[in-house]
Amino acid sequence: MNKKLVTFGDSFIAQRDYFPVLEPKSWIDYVCQENSFTLDGYGVRRVGIDNTIVNFINYKDEFDICIFAWSDIGRPFYVGIDLGFIRKGLSYNGLSEKQNSDLWKKYYRYHMNHKLWDIKAKAFLEWFDKYLQDNFSSKKIYHLNCFEMNHKFYKGINIKTPLIKFSKLRNHKTDNDTRLLHMAPKVHKLFANQLNKSIQDKSLKDGDVVEFSLEL
Repeated sequence: MNKKLVTFGDSFIAQRDYFPVLEPKSWIDYVCQENSFTLDGYGVRRVGIDNTIVNFINYKDEFDICIFAWSDIGRPFYVGIDLGFIRKGLSYNGLSEKQNSDLWKKYYRYHMNHKLWDIKAKAFLEWFDKYLQDNFSSKKIYHLNCFEMNHKFYKGINIKTPLIKFSKLRNHKTDNDTRLLHMAPKVHKLFANQLNKSIQDKSLKDGDVVEFSLEL
């Protein structure tokens, strides 16, 4: 019987936003094939840590392994981007690119304070780490960072090398990046091979930090 892998995060882990049929293209596909995982994916583009935490807490189904892809701490919370929304494969808020761009500009101009968000993110993540320790002690959990983030989780394995560094390997794009999970095909295999090795490493324990190589 296959084990269930559930994923939460932003576009770095949005398996075609919501796509239940695996194809041998992304690092998630390779990980599922190597370990006989069935995917239940809840990554959605542009969300931050707030949506990731709330969606995980509201997820009531059983699972065997969970992978988080933690985004920029300063991203806003999107009301309505919940589990049902993601399951339907909807665009993240139904607005045009120009409307979204205008909203983000206003948000960062009038509401963004990096020092305040650093404090907020630290509090949120420390609380959530304790929540995972108290409620999911028997589950296998992996934490990926989409960008540079210093937080260390004590429940789960911490993958230190951020996903943005893998994204910048080979055919890096800065605008309108339509590559699957923002990675080139060979980079998907590079990342998957290292993640599979970590998943299969019986010596790793909660709180451990693993640094992935960027050498192709």
